[in-house]
Amino acid sequence: NILSRLPLYILADLENHALFKDDLECQKLILEAMKYHLLPERRTLMQSPRTKPRKSTVGTLYAVGGMDNNKGTSATTIEKYDLRTNIWIQAGVMNGRRLQFGVAVIDDKLFVIGGRDGLKTLNTVECYNPKTKAWTVLPPMSTHRHGLGVTVLEGPIYAVGGHDGWSYLNTVERYDPKTDTWTMVAPLSMPRDAVGVCILGDKLYAVGGYDGQTYLNTMESYDPQTNEWTQVSLIVCFACR
Repeated sequence: NILSRLPLYILADLENHALFKDDLECQKLILEAMKYHLLPERRTLMQSPRTKPRKSTVGTLYAVGGMDNNKGTSATTIEKYDLRTNIWIQAGVMNGRRLQFGVAVIDDKLFVIGGRDGLKTLNTVECYNPKTKAWTVLPPMSTHRHGLGVTVLEGPIYAVGGHDGWSYLNTVERYDPKTDTWTMVAPLSMPRDAVGVCILGDKLYAVGGYDGQTYLNTMESYDPQTNEWTQVSLIVCFACR
């Protein structure tokens, strides 16, 4: 209960606040929290799910591969940042060069998808376990992609758009970790290279990108229940490649 963690003077003010003074349930919680403060010798008798400290939800930030200081050279290291210590440390090494790829996280494992190795566009997929520092090779995508958008929606990983080395893509495919397979889903309404993707609610959003001629300010959403993309409101800023 966050109320039991608040200073006593704030609880006293809350008791008479217009939002709570006529709400019997809120008054009971405030009174419970005040007793917790005022009677520390009885706290062992007041234990409940509301008095348990909340677990920290702070996770770990990973930086995977990319371009290093030497232009044209790809970095192969994986670094992680710990918010509590404010320190970056090396967490692993990639199996090879890879640029413009996508990364997704499932069950604390990093899935590295597509990209370029400096010469060709890749369809390969690898999974890295930071705890064991081991890599696992997974089934490849059906399409070679760099500049793709990657995200996780309700379990599966989605690989959205990108470029196959020859053309700009509007195709989308989905990886199911339960069956360890890739399948094609409904395509985007237009090609989108360097597309931004995110999840909001139960839908996937593809934002901006480049279609081979124009930097896009359009956005569309995907509903996995209907396997359909829908155009949504225009965005103001143009996406950068």
